Amino acid sequence: MDNEKFLLPVKSDFVFKLIFGDQLNTDILTGFLASVIDIPHDEYENITIIDPHIKKFSEDDKYSVLDVKVQTKNKNIIHIE
Repeated sequence: MDNEKFLLPVKSDFVFKLIFGDQLNTDILTGFLASVIDIPHDEYENITIIDPHIKKFSEDDKYSVLDVKVQTKNKNIIHIE
């Protein structure tokens, strides 16, 4: 890799979470969500990144962790995977 910069792909879970899963980057996340989800623009004001863990409610449920989980201004929850 002579003088080439190695970039990790944004589609990688690790990189995606670093970019979009940090409360300091909500401006980037807001732009991304606005381009892929059709909800009123004011919903994106003051979005909050919340715990991405999906809790099990029964023994048979699968435990999972989302890439990013967001709560909008009007308390709507968006799962980003």
